[in-house]
Amino acid sequence: MISTAIKKIQLIITGGTIDSYYDIDKCTTMPHQKSVLAAFLDKYARMGSSKIEVSEICMKDSRDITREDIHAVYDAVIENENGRHVVTHGTFTLFSSARYLQSLLPDNHGQVIIFTGSMIPLEGFSPNDAGFNLGCATIAAQCLSAGVYIAFNGQIYAPEDMENLH
Repeated sequence: MISTAIKKIQLIITGGTIDSYYDIDKCTTMPHQKSVLAAFLDKYARMGSSKIEVSEICMKDSRDITREDIHAVYDAVIENENGRHVVTHGTFTLFSSARYLQSLLPDNHGQVIIFTGSMIPLEGFSPNDAGFNLGCATIAAQCLSAGVYIAFNGQIYAPEDMENLH
């Protein structure tokens, strides 16, 4: 029998397009000052604080993510008792950050860590891939065994799969 009870998930936020807005003056997306993802999950997926625990690490374009930022993600994962984590991240360096985090974790870490992002921001654009990717990541965090994964466009990838995508 499949359990339908949701397991609490830690949402670790680092910014990226998924959590950005379009800046007309700069002709590009810019990360929000504060994440909009938890409010979206609460409003549209009924995943409030009893189901999601939010840890906002930073709000950066992924090209600006540093090793220190990934170490902060590592600390958030290790210090959290839930064992299930969704990391929102920009797409430019999503796979390399997932690989780096994976290299920091001990072999028997027991954590389910799902990286996700989007090509189109969650707010201000319709349709977009952000809500779908976030939903896929939350389901993956509940269903997969321990490891680091990427959930994107309805697919699950390993961090080393980037070289095989065309």
